[in-house]
Amino acid sequence: MKIQTKITEMLHIDLPIIAAPMFLVSYPELVVAVSEAGGIGCFPSLNYRTPEQLKAGLEEIRSKTKKPIGVNIILHKEHNPNWAKQFEIVMEMKVELIITSLGTPRTIAKEIKANGSTLFCDVTTLKHANIVAKSGADALIAVAQGAGGHAGNITPFALIPYLKKETGLPVIAAGAISGGQQMAAALSLGADAVYIGTKLIATEESRAQNEYKQMLIDSAPEEIIYTEKISGIPANWLAKSVEKSPDLLEGSPRKIAEGHAGGEQAMEQEYKRWRDIWSAGQGVAQIEDIRPAKDVVLDIAREYLEVIGKLPR
Repeated sequence: MKIQTKITEMLHIDLPIIAAPMFLVSYPELVVAVSEAGGIGCFPSLNYRTPEQLKAGLEEIRSKTKKPIGVNIILHKEHNPNWAKQFEIVMEMKVELIITSLGTPRTIAKEIKANGSTLFCDVTTLKHANIVAKSGADALIAVAQGAGGHAGNITPFALIPYLKKETGLPVIAAGAISGGQQMAAALSLGADAVYIGTKLIATEESRAQNEYKQMLIDSAPEEIIYTEKISGIPANWLAKSVEKSPDLLEGSPRKIAEGHAGGEQAMEQEYKRWRDIWSAGQGVAQIEDIRPAKDVVLDIAREYLEVIGKLPR
């Protein structure tokens, strides 16, 4: 099965479906499953605590698939003090897609291109989109209202065509995309691919805890909390998991380097926060069971083709 867009051509993949890189969730099993299904599997470099572990993780992925993969690197020193070393590793391993967030890739864009890799950047506003466009981004990931993790608050109905018109770059739609219906809507708005996160947490290959996966099934979109008070940046969280630690919503926004913590201590706080409090997007509305990631990807593509075939003409 093939669905061709600017993004599939750019990445040499069959389906315009990108697995969002999810902290403490996306590991080799999930990356390989999505890439082998025809999309592109991605993971965050922060899932590995040392550059050596990151390299070992990439070697494991490369031993199981020859298809393109992606790595997300947070460029903000406070949130990711080791990003430069991580970047060296992904360049050495010839990772096909680099996704940057929380910073500008201005200093590394040329090296990414020279390495034969593609650069995508997470954005939630036109201001940031223009900055990364000038820095050399090949495409924008429009993180709209309803996305899991760190999310924007602009509806995709406005954000996708807005970014596309103003920047002229290909756009990947992110936010509550759990099936072919949302994919059809996103592509009709001008998106060139979709970013799937929450739906892929509820898969056999995801390393999310079983209780986390079950909570996705049991939660409704009304039970998603959008707040900056847990990680210091606005994000969407499962209300049922936040209820276990209600003190997190009291007081001022948390910061990763809380209490003048140094790099390692700050990162330890970050791992603990995301391990204990679970993030999800409004796409929980379409999660009913735990399935293999390959089936999720192929079903989204099949449903997309069915939906566009049935639209009124």
